[in-house]
Amino acid sequence: MPTNLIQVNPRRRSEKSRTAIVAATRELLLERGFDGLTIEAVAARAGVGKQTIYRWWSSRPALVADVMLEDADKLLVSVNHTDDLAADLVGWVRKLATTLTTTRGSAMLRILTVAGMEHEDTAVKLRTGFSEPLHDSVRTRILADGIDELTAESTADAIVGGVVYPILSNPQRYSRRRAEHTTRIIVEALVRGR
Repeated sequence: MPTNLIQVNPRRRSEKSRTAIVAATRELLLERGFDGLTIEAVAARAGVGKQTIYRWWSSRPALVADVMLEDADKLLVSVNHTDDLAADLVGWVRKLATTLTTTRGSAMLRILTVAGMEHEDTAVKLRTGFSEPLHDSVRTRILADGIDELTAESTADAIVGGVVYPILSNPQRYSRRRAEHTTRIIVEALVRGR
């Protein structure tokens, strides 16, 4: 073999392609949304063939789920555990609402919702990697305060839903202040009901 030829490690080339695919998918999702994203557009932007994409992801929703879940870890912050349940939950909601009301955050939330509705395997993956950890963080904090399981579960539904639903409905009109207020109302009702 001629010594002037450089051999490229196939694993390194594959990782480079994978990174390009993820970056292209992220960019196109923000530009076009879930419905406007195609495998062809991702392949063209990433500079790879469609077969390269299908080597790692079986479908468009599976690709979107993986890309969105890579970003989701920025949102999945655990709730603090201090002696003040209300302060812990309001602080957590403040961070979540601040992130989800950015252009990128609200787009990500909409894309996660739509992608999960289109494909059941993707929905399971998104629930496991995003929705459940979000909910469980709140539920675990409430349980730590001695609240029973059913009440903790319902309260976590109310708190997470109280942030996510308004952002999905109209992110421009939703504020961190409103998220905090909603959470305080829920926690006050919880504490009164003890």
